Amino acid sequence: MPFDEQNSKSLFVLNSTRRNHMKQAAQRTVSFKALQRARPTIEDFAKSYFPYLGLRLPDDFLTYLDVLVWVEATIYQLDEDNESLTECGRLDQALVAEGIQGITEVLRQQGLLDEQLQRELKQGLRYWSLEQDICRRLLAAPRALQAPAALTAEEVLECHAAKSFDYRVLCLLLFRLARLPHDEALLSFLRLDEMLVDISDDLVDYEDDVLANSFNIFRCYIQLYGKEAELKLVERISSLEGQHGRLLAGLSEGAREHYWRRHREASEGQGSDRWVFPPPIYDEAAYRVRVRSEEAAAAAATGAAGEAAAAVTAAALGATEAVGASTTEAEAPATAEGSTGGASGPVAAES
Repeated sequence: MPFDEQNSKSLFVLNSTRRNHMKQAAQRTVSFKALQRARPTIEDFAKSYFPYLGLRLPDDFLTYLDVLVWVEATIYQLDEDNESLTECGRLDQALVAEGIQGITEVLRQQGLLDEQLQRELKQGLRYWSLEQDICRRLLAAPRALQAPAALTAEEVLECHAAKSFDYRVLCLLLFRLARLPHDEALLSFLRLDEMLVDISDDLVDYEDDVLANSFNIFRCYIQLYGKEAELKLVERISSLEGQHGRLLAGLSEGAREHYWRRHREASEGQGSDRWVFPPPIYDEAAYRVRVRSEEAAAAAATGAAGEAAAAVTAAALGATEAVGASTTEAEAPATAEGSTGGASGPVAAES
């Protein structure tokens, strides 16, 4: 077979494979729950990141709406799929790998994929892989003080650093959509900012993450450091805040003003400007049993209360019908004698 013909056949196979990936990605749907979870992220991203790039809200957001929402909702769908595996301690990368490949192919077809964006998408796959592996070990070692999980600080920090890959994907995508060159100083600052926000979120979501067996840096620190976990995490926060402050100082005045404005807006809630640590859970298995028992008891009580309320309602309706029937019987003679109430009144009056 001549070389040109063989090369042409290889290109045909490659293009057919890409078209198949595109078709699969186009047909893939996301759940309503994934869209709901993506909405606040997209809103926060637009309000926080668009001004850094000099983009206007809502006009520029509406221009790029389809791509940004589709990518973020797809990532949340993949995250849901991954959480269903981590909850029971399973390892399986096939589904999320296929999803990341689908995003990659669509962005390539749209002319939006570059090397840095592709690298961040791979970071997403790495995050889900680490989360599965770490959470499998956490599930197998629920009593941190007696028999901690076999974790290393390095893998925990790597997983934490990769957790907000979706924000970095959206940010790099926004640079491409707006046809702007990357601002490496801004990207470095935003990475640190995202890591600090992730720690704050993990402290708020700690109990829920224990129940769901999801990755949570405070949860991992308890396994690594036991009763010293809070102190060790405070040290980590202090180190990140130092780097964050230095990178912030290197941004333009307009970018700094925007950051502090968004920071004040985010800090309006009660205690949201302070680091608040939840009580550590040293026996996760017992905690899950207790919470689920309480939830089951509450559901049973709600069901019993609902049945009782239904019985009371039925009794009340029965009593109302009985009263209505007796009232009708009592009024019947008056109607026949010429009452003007109801349809029989005028007829009786005319006779």
